[in-house]
This record gives sequence, structure tokens and C-alpha cells, in this order.
Amino acid sequence: MFEVGMTLQLEQDGVEGTYKCRVCELEDDKVLIDYPIHQKTGKSIFLINGTRLKVSFVLKDQTVLECKTDVVGRRMAEIPLIELERPSEEEFQRIQRRHFVRIEAPVDISLKTEGNQIVTVTEDISAGGCALILKEDAGIREEEEVELFLVLPLQKANQYLELKGRVSRIWEKDRRKLASIEFIAPDEAHKRHIMRFCFEKQLDHRKKGFA
Repeated sequence: MFEVGMTLQLEQDGVEGTYKCRVCELEDDKVLIDYPIHQKTGKSIFLINGTRLKVSFVLKDQTVLECKTDVVGRRMAEIPLIELERPSEEEFQRIQRRHFVRIEAPVDISLKTEGNQIVTVTEDISAGGCALILKEDAGIREEEEVELFLVLPLQKANQYLELKGRVSRIWEKDRRKLASIEFIAPDEAHKRHIMRFCFEKQLDHRKKGFA
């Protein structure tokens, strides 16, 4: 299930937020990762032996797998590595991806990659992802992981969301360049805000006679 170079998302009981790391080496009984980075603060976390972690990752066919593992050691290589116990295939769980209502709506959004930052608007959005309008020289690639910052104009107040995403497709529509972004493991609060926004937009369309 694991592959060298794969990005993992880690969660630790009692610690707020999620961490991202990369699989650097694989052994029969161990997965060696680089030091995990908090997805919001950008700070690394120190994990002691015995720390219990929930690990999730997305396969190439977009299947999400989840498992539990423990920190079993550290190792010095070209970079410091953390050793995780390698779960058996029977320990992996497939996470069902829900189909969310998608609406066409312009939402202000900032997209950040390792060497680029783009400010644009969405073409459409759902709690599972969105499509962005791009300039021709946007410089992003399919399968690239990105950081997203959205401003959701809800009726009560604006909501500011920070999300992780993956560029699943770059395409054209009506002579415009678009990128489809799949959100990576958004938390439940973020999904609720986006679903609320979609619901409010649907109601607004019905009131105007568009639905």
C-alpha cells in the first residue's frame, strides 16, 4: 500500500490539527518518514516512541486509505527520519468518499504551491472540491498538492477556510483554463461551512427563479 515518495496525513490523539509527511524508505516491518509538518503552522512535530498515530493517504485511483500505527524509533540518514510500524494490508480501511452538491459560484480563493501563489475565483465548489479559473501561465500541474485559502460569503458572516488540495485535472471550458481541485481530508467544520454556502446559494437561485 505504501510507496516511497507518497504523502501521508497524520493525526495524533489529543493534538489539534493534522500533519503532513513523506514516505522516504520502506522496510518489511517499518515505514520511514521525514519529520511531519503541521498543515496550518508549518512547524514540525517531535514524536516519541510509542506515539499512536492515525495515517491516511490517497491512492492514484483517488481511493482514500486509513490505518493506525505507532512510532517505533528514529534514524539518521541524509535527513532525520522517523520509523513507524508498518501495518499489514488487513489493517487498512477504505474511507467512503461522499458525493457533495456542487454549485456554480465565484468564491475568492488563493492557491499556493511550493514555488507559486495564485489569487483567483472558483468556477464551482462543493464540500469535496472546486474548480478554479486560471491564467494561461499559472504554472501548476496535475497531481500537484496545493494549499488553499477561501473566503466563503455566508449570510451571517464570512468564513475564512484553509485547506489542502490536489490538482486532479487541468482543462478548458468556453476558452477559459480551469483546474479541478480535490480537497484532501477537509475537517468536518470546513465541510459544514461549504455545504451551508452551497445550500444558501441554491435557495438564492430558487428565489430568483433560476432553479
